[in-house]
Amino acid sequence: MTLPALSRALPLAAALLATTALTAFADGHASLVKIGETTALVAEASTADDPAELESGASADTDFPFISTMKALATVGEVDAETGMALTGWPDGHAAWLTDEATLRIAYQSESYATMSTETYGWEMTSGVKFTGSHLHYIDYDRAAMAEFLGNDDAASTMVKGSGHVFSTIYNVFGDEVLPKSEGGVWGNQSLPTGELVDFAPDRMLSNGDFFFQSFCGSFYEQPHKWGAGIGFEDHVYMMAEEWKISTMFNKGDRDNPDMVWEPNDGMGLASIVVDIANETAYTVPALGQTGYEKIMPVNPQNSDYVVMVMSGYNHDEEPAALKIYVGVKGMDVDGAPIASNANARDQFLARNGLLYGKLYGMAVANDDYAALGIDTIDTSEKMLDAYMTDAGAAESFEAKFVPTSYQWAGWDTPVAVKDTEMMLWGAADEQPAGHTYFVGDSKVEHPMVDPDPAHTRWVYNLTNKGGLLSITLPDLAFELEAANGDLPAFLSADAIRSVAAIDGAMTLDVADKGVKHGGEGTHATWEDGRAQIVAPDGGYWVKASNADVLVIDEDSGNDLGERKMAVVIDTDTMKP
Repeated sequence: MTLPALSRALPLAAALLATTALTAFADGHASLVKIGETTALVAEASTADDPAELESGASADTDFPFISTMKALATVGEVDAETGMALTGWPDGHAAWLTDEATLRIAYQSESYATMSTETYGWEMTSGVKFTGSHLHYIDYDRAAMAEFLGNDDAASTMVKGSGHVFSTIYNVFGDEVLPKSEGGVWGNQSLPTGELVDFAPDRMLSNGDFFFQSFCGSFYEQPHKWGAGIGFEDHVYMMAEEWKISTMFNKGDRDNPDMVWEPNDGMGLASIVVDIANETAYTVPALGQTGYEKIMPVNPQNSDYVVMVMSGYNHDEEPAALKIYVGVKGMDVDGAPIASNANARDQFLARNGLLYGKLYGMAVANDDYAALGIDTIDTSEKMLDAYMTDAGAAESFEAKFVPTSYQWAGWDTPVAVKDTEMMLWGAADEQPAGHTYFVGDSKVEHPMVDPDPAHTRWVYNLTNKGGLLSITLPDLAFELEAANGDLPAFLSADAIRSVAAIDGAMTLDVADKGVKHGGEGTHATWEDGRAQIVAPDGGYWVKASNADVLVIDEDSGNDLGERKMAVVIDTDTMKP
């Protein structure tokens, strides 16, 4: 998710940015707007063209052609009625689950870039350390009232039970619980492998925390054994990752020599995080990588000994890069041996869920197959995947393999800078798989949409930079993991289909009698230059309804004409609209 994306955020039906209540109040918040009291919507069916649709603080055009009822659940800036703690924004990755039979919990992360944009109030952990930046909020609702919510005129505040944060303890990339900075605490995005902290530039210094969480973006909840008996995670977990490289937070001069440039690639990069929901504890997981992700999304591993996740993101801004997945073996320590029964709680949890012993695998294509994809010269310094997605004459499908590089995380005692991970290896000549080349492209790959059908292991990528959709299936996964016999496979086979090419006119969007964008004269254009294509697809989710498979997709481009939320019905045989 990029910064100016408030109105496209999915987790809250309305996300109206408030200028008040951006700090927490223990008392004196009685006059502030409580969670769920705001009923106005940000979403609009068409650009406002009637004076009644321009009233400040009210909904605009709500005559949605394909939705009968839409109501706000919560709004950024509203405060908890008891504690005065505010909901921060911009909202992004989100989820919902039952905490008991009577309570529905909705969680969301409030994407923030700290002093690169707007600092949030300090979120204090049990150790006393405070984090500004992104928060991971939850709001509890009465389950019975929620079931009736769309059928009445009640505001959401009538069913709010309370709110809070999903975790209260956080561990860093070194495996240590994060303490206050004054007590020697360390957070990875401003740390060297030695544990030495690098200060932010004077105009970027934090006011509301010791450290900051850099944009958790498309966080995601996963339940245990989602895919069948013993298959998937062993615990209720929340996956999330810091998003963007934060070079602008630092001085151009390094710590000792102002004439030198300190390169953030020398640091630990960005945290990939899994939350143990039951124990309110978040762990940084270096086995998942340090390069920043938009979304970490589990898929069906078809084997009770493994976890497999799609890792979509940014590769710490190093381009071009390969599309990535993670494969981990459950129950194993970092060296691939069974976890010891007396291991600490951190390692027991991570090993149980396949997050200590694993590798990142990149998508590669056989060298003989590149010509059919419109690639005449195989060159890993070029964005070959982008060229393929924008070539109308290229093959609509191809075979591929996901293959790891030579890098694998070696444990808490051997921390390495982000530049020394897999980050720089996708284009290296000596890292290319035999007979294959990594199919590298733009690193801005955002939400993958995973098929919820347990009969398949497949997903659709939002290729954000060029605006196309690419679907991936792992057809031989069960066989290949079985053959790996409890170790990491040498590769995983994949079939790819270009579901929607990144070209003008690749998909027709039905807007009914609405969907008019800003700019006047009834324009339905996708972009200022008149192109009719998906632009910067970001948020996405695969919904399996009783009569259709639907990809719900959000644009996130900063388009002056406005952006759309689209429901794309997919033919699951062809993987095309």
